[in-house]
Amino acid sequence: MKRLVWIPLALGIVATYIFLDRRAVRYAAEFDELEAAADRTDLWGSKQRIAGTGRDLLGKVKESVGRITGDDDLAGRGVADQIAGAVQDTAGKAANAASDTIRDFNRY
Repeated sequence: MKRLVWIPLALGIVATYIFLDRRAVRYAAEFDELEAAADRTDLWGSKQRIAGTGRDLLGKVKESVGRITGDDDLAGRGVADQIAGAVQDTAGKAANAASDTIRDFNRY
């Protein structure tokens, strides 16, 4: 039961890291529309990363409970949730990279 206390703590740490890791560097941009697009893309990416990490953790819990109870269907759904969470997190990383690229192009 003591392990369950660490799950919300880990979620909080991950969420804090993702929000604090946002690249808030502002350039003297000529095109405010591009900067706004970069901000929207970065925000969407951060949301996807948080949702993907949460889905991955939920999948790990489902898989563990399924293995403990002997429910192979639940364990399989947990693995599927982990894969979906990893894909969602990767999409968020790609969006964050795209926003950085937009800002770099806007700088020149």
